[in-house]
Amino acid sequence: MSWRVILTDRAQVLSLKPLSLSWDAIGGPQEALLSLEDDAIGFEELRSLLGAGLEIYDPSDRLAWWGYVHQVSQPAGMTGLGCSLDEMANRVAVRYRSLEPGKDFAAISQTEWKDDPISQGLYGIKEVLLKREAMSEEQALLLRDTSLKRLAQPVRKLHPLTNEEQSRVVCCGWFERLRWRQWSARTDILGHSANQQGFQALGASLTQTKLAQSWSVQDSLKVASLSVRIRKIGDPQDQVRFQLQTDAFGQPSGTVRAEAVVTASAIPADSYSWVRVWLAEPCAFTAGECLWLVISRDGAVSSVSYFSLGLDENLGFSGGKLLLLDGSHNQWKPRTPDADLLFKMTALSDSVELMEQVVQTSGCLTGFSYEAGAGVSLPYVSEAGLDCQAAFLRLLSLGTPELNRLMVEVNSKRQVRVFTQPAPGRDTYWLGKDGRVKNEFGKDLEPAWRAVGGWLASETGSTCFVENLRINPPDGSCKLKTNNVT
Repeated sequence: MSWRVILTDRAQVLSLKPLSLSWDAIGGPQEALLSLEDDAIGFEELRSLLGAGLEIYDPSDRLAWWGYVHQVSQPAGMTGLGCSLDEMANRVAVRYRSLEPGKDFAAISQTEWKDDPISQGLYGIKEVLLKREAMSEEQALLLRDTSLKRLAQPVRKLHPLTNEEQSRVVCCGWFERLRWRQWSARTDILGHSANQQGFQALGASLTQTKLAQSWSVQDSLKVASLSVRIRKIGDPQDQVRFQLQTDAFGQPSGTVRAEAVVTASAIPADSYSWVRVWLAEPCAFTAGECLWLVISRDGAVSSVSYFSLGLDENLGFSGGKLLLLDGSHNQWKPRTPDADLLFKMTALSDSVELMEQVVQTSGCLTGFSYEAGAGVSLPYVSEAGLDCQAAFLRLLSLGTPELNRLMVEVNSKRQVRVFTQPAPGRDTYWLGKDGRVKNEFGKDLEPAWRAVGGWLASETGSTCFVENLRINPPDGSCKLKTNNVT
């Protein structure tokens, strides 16, 4: 038997033959170069293969490679035609610096996404976020619409010079499809940290024994630490107490979900500074819940030794309100003039949950499994403009809490599997003097791509990790890419 190429969602083209196949330890099947040996197939029929799923079977009828058609080309004498999904995009938005009067000058804005349903039905959703400098909203929308019209279908291009004698089909593994979708910018450092405009004494009199700032939770989170801008006045010797309380009719309920304290010695006396306290355990809140950050001093009221908190009297925080507790009446009251507390909350995200969210956002991959134990718990920050593959790889690079390296593969059913890199000595193959990969019996490894993501030993006693392997089916030759990372 010879190598077979099977299209999984299009009419079969029996004359497709693999010229080169590669696999990578990160993602699995990476790239396939095929030739089309049927000269009767025209370019338009060839172009209709773009986006098609395919599977490649070796001469022993083992499923060896899987992915989708990414690029096609066809010679015509000394010239040729080509078409690729590289520049195609059927969902477009524009990020730009707004020059709108009355708004934050030069602030970064983004248009709504616009879709081409016909193209998406043929190829799946492929997004592009165009980045520009200063422009008006009208310019940004015009750029979005004209770009979508131009990019929605793959463009046929003329190649003036080509040495190819047969049509070529270039395929990519499914892991590459993560690059087709954008990953939204997000941060686990939340709150309000504008420039300080004003301050509020805490514990200097009975009229302000406690301060409370509300905040509505947009997405489910686990708060791990709290920070405020604070200084001490005089020489207080007590503690400042931070509490997270639930809401009751627009004010703190008194029900404490979490708390922590900071000693007066940890608070500066000469200027306002950000002071952070960590909770003993992260405190979970659900989306839509209203929470209150309540701050008080543990000691007695003193007009000469107290604490002072930084505020924003410009009211730049629209997500909550500030209240003071009048201890003489045990009543919460608005501050005059009104203000917002300067505060930060640091949440923790789980790397495994984030990776699963990235896979779901991709819209193409069908499942996710994690076989490496616990994930890494961390404050997560991602900038704007990352595609899903870049976001996924950054999370993967965190490894495990034990600092083990993580690998990933996408199987033929488009399911993502994350697992730890095997340790040296486990599933170790041999690198023969002829340059071929050998099994434990000294025979050529069959199939050779099993070595990807494993270790190679040699007669010198050294080992190396197989990052990538390329096979050329016409002559059976292999090319390895390795490293010595342990």
